[in-house]
Amino acid sequence: MPRPRKKTPEELEALETGISVIPEGLTKKLDLSQPKAVQVYEALRRAIIILALPPGSIINERMLCEQLEISRTPLREALLRLSSENLVTVVPNSGTFVSQIDLQTVFDGQLVRDALEMKVVRLAAVRMTPGFERQLDFNMHQQHRLAAERDYDEFYELDEAFHSMICEFGTSQRIWKIVNEAKAQLDRVRRLAIPGPNHLDIVLAEHMAIVDGLKMRDPEAAAAGMKVHLDRVFLSIRRLIVEKRDYFASDASEFLEEYTRSANKSA
Repeated sequence: MPRPRKKTPEELEALETGISVIPEGLTKKLDLSQPKAVQVYEALRRAIIILALPPGSIINERMLCEQLEISRTPLREALLRLSSENLVTVVPNSGTFVSQIDLQTVFDGQLVRDALEMKVVRLAAVRMTPGFERQLDFNMHQQHRLAAERDYDEFYELDEAFHSMICEFGTSQRIWKIVNEAKAQLDRVRRLAIPGPNHLDIVLAEHMAIVDGLKMRDPEAAAAGMKVHLDRVFLSIRRLIVEKRDYFASDASEFLEEYTRSANKSA
């Protein structure tokens, strides 16, 4: 059995105080040729989305500045951007916290994702090439490997890459950027759902259905596979607001029921 990694002083302080820091594996020395605020934002956003910084975590600016070896200015710029995505909440006279998952924002992201990814997967099917088939096959091979290893964080990253590849091949990187910026809250639900019973096997099967439709150059088959895959989030939310109640806003159950009633009436 491998020896546990020795915790950093920041991580030890976090354990004692209940304050969260970015895990060492998610940080790297900042690239001085790139804006610091952007790099800090990306590191914090990833830590929040993969739940290394779970809802309710305290954001201690001093500790983060020491950990990332930065001044307060780029950190505060990053926190402002995260606040605009509802990923952090600033409470006057109390501090900054990782926000609980807000279902309104989750469903807003789902709406954007549904509208754009359903379109781009059809375009990708029409534009399909042997080279892109090989890229998809390699991504799926890696997904199967990581699912077998139960490497949840890396599987999530490959899941993201899978959707990004299709979006960028079908349209452009700009469209994926729009999708990605809209789905931050949704992504926390997706990452939270991964360890669930049979979830990885289900996702793999859904991804394969999308790939099969793309390989057949059949836009409707590819879109049908994508629709089933995207809509699974509603089943995940229903389970998670029971199992991970503290991670969600207090009105989550009521909001889900109201949203479901509205969706059924409009169907």
